Amino acid sequence: MGKRKQRNEEVFEVEVTALGRKGIGIATAPDGDPIEIRGVPPDTVVEVRARRKRKGLWEAVPLRIIRYPASAETPRCAVFEMCGGCTLQGLQLHAQRAAKQRTAIDDIARAMNLSSEELAQQVTIHPTRGPEQAYAYRNKVELTFGAQRFLNKTDLDTGLPFDGRYLGFHAPGRFDKIVDAARCELISEPANQLLAIVRQQALTTESPPTWDPRSHTGFWRHLLLREGFASGEHLIGLYTAPAQTPEQEAAVSRLADALQHASLAFDHRLAGIVWFENDSVGDTAQGSIRQIWGRPWLHERLGSIGFQLSIQSFFQTSTLGAKLLYDTLGDAITSSHRRLYDLYCGIGSIGLYLHQRFDQIIGIEEIPQSIEDARQNAQRNGIHHTTYHAARVEEALDLLPTTQHDHTLIVDPPRGGLHLNVANALARAPGDELLYVACHPASLGRDALPLARGGWRLAHLWFVDLFPQTYHIEAIGRFERQP
Repeated sequence: MGKRKQRNEEVFEVEVTALGRKGIGIATAPDGDPIEIRGVPPDTVVEVRARRKRKGLWEAVPLRIIRYPASAETPRCAVFEMCGGCTLQGLQLHAQRAAKQRTAIDDIARAMNLSSEELAQQVTIHPTRGPEQAYAYRNKVELTFGAQRFLNKTDLDTGLPFDGRYLGFHAPGRFDKIVDAARCELISEPANQLLAIVRQQALTTESPPTWDPRSHTGFWRHLLLREGFASGEHLIGLYTAPAQTPEQEAAVSRLADALQHASLAFDHRLAGIVWFENDSVGDTAQGSIRQIWGRPWLHERLGSIGFQLSIQSFFQTSTLGAKLLYDTLGDAITSSHRRLYDLYCGIGSIGLYLHQRFDQIIGIEEIPQSIEDARQNAQRNGIHHTTYHAARVEEALDLLPTTQHDHTLIVDPPRGGLHLNVANALARAPGDELLYVACHPASLGRDALPLARGGWRLAHLWFVDLFPQTYHIEAIGRFERQP
């Protein structure tokens, strides 16, 4: 009997001590090997069965909880154990944030070739901030239609069928199986009402079939729900395969009519529906606009700044969290009446929110529609000291400052961090403060190294929990020029 088979049969107790990748619990097996256990939070003692070794870590299946953490909480979601979106619903909010901050500090330190203790000695680390609202905070969610669903062991034992018509979220590690979700606890009640209507209309046997990513057949593909928290307006994106028959066109029209006549809680209202046709085989919500009912945008507000958001415009997924994030950026800025270079500016939300702190705002973003939105948002709010450029930041380095001026640099790059050419250019750029917003804290730590070679020192770290119940946390680093 080989070692792997023998290990597969091994059952033992472990204590989860930390969060690993994607919020998976990390423990140590009796023989010293690290173990990943999905859905089990830190400070839990659990009986597990080891399964296989992958990328240097053993994966294990939890069998029973022996000791719950002191900060345990009953998950609110009915499919919590199967859905890969929320991994921390079993912990109270303060414990989630403490665990996520520890993981983020470890990731940043590791990327900087430091221990966490060494990082804490060199950098002022501020307590994690986050809104009090732990559920119903997402202003945007994307769901996937599917022809097969993911079932747990209990469902398998009862003989529930795999095949059918489903709408929900991808099971962890599965592109072809959907965790069928009647509702999502991270979105508002009006958004869940709209989700229920889509399910009632699109998942019936009389409706066209849902998409099968293996055979590349079917009609219904994705559903995007977007909400303006300040306005109470909702947008819906329907993504289908190209309509080939009158019956498919009629099905979309019936769904759009049902959605438009929905009576939503809290006097919310549907601003519009956008129907996209996607002829690719890739599993992404994209396509060409086939039809629009109503208008393809909604209103949102952060503080005193109003925004007009189209169905595909980038905006922070948590409106309450975004305000707190931008307020934290304001706290991190030490001076006023200077020039702001807002790199990866999106629709300009950071610069516009902080516009009173600066005499001039220069934004750079590669998506032309986002730049157009930024210009319109600036004009709509009467903010005239802005200049926006539609370009990849790495291809617009000539726009960065070359001589000493009273200015601030803010970068909010994608999850992968800065392009190396951008990091090197920023390392050479003059200035006395650079603010780095990271949705993936390890990227901030990695980019701190080329910035340090140019004389920038990471002096402060803030963490903002935009996404309770998930493993995600935003980091803000304040870099200062060394004298």
